[in-house]
Amino acid sequence: MFLISFFSGVALWTFMEYMLHRFLGHEHKGKNFFKAEHSLHHQKVHYFAPAYKKVAAATIVAVSLFVMLSLLIAWTSAFAFVIGLMGMYGLYEYAHTRYHRKDPVAKIFIVLRKHHFYHHFHQPKLNHGVTTRIWDRVFGTFHRVETVKVPRKMTMDWLMSGEDIAPAYVGHFQLR
Repeated sequence: MFLISFFSGVALWTFMEYMLHRFLGHEHKGKNFFKAEHSLHHQKVHYFAPAYKKVAAATIVAVSLFVMLSLLIAWTSAFAFVIGLMGMYGLYEYAHTRYHRKDPVAKIFIVLRKHHFYHHFHQPKLNHGVTTRIWDRVFGTFHRVETVKVPRKMTMDWLMSGEDIAPAYVGHFQLR
């Protein structure tokens, strides 16, 4: 039961990531903490919300969720679920930051970066997933990406070789 709970938390994070990004970050018409930080990230592609804000929000969610789940299921299962959810959230934060700041270590990460950067630089109503493209496919917001045109003023250091796209990324990214 521990592993089922853990992987349920992992799976729920991928769904939450999609829903938060799409609905609070883009479709919500009013103001909210998430949208404010997310808008800054879109305007300044190198900007990320301060760690203390992320840790505070994650702690509130984790503790609240653990308490509520403990009333319904065994505390060990509740704990496993919360660890899976928060562990995947940590992986999301690491991956998202790495997409913007470091070169990819494997080809799959180029695919996910193109998916994410298409959202940033072409169409913010599509490709909301960062750690997975599954929910974009399920909810019809998926767009297959061959090449991403990156505005010169928003290029990432890992993408460039001098004034041009690094040879490893030609065919995946272009400057505009």
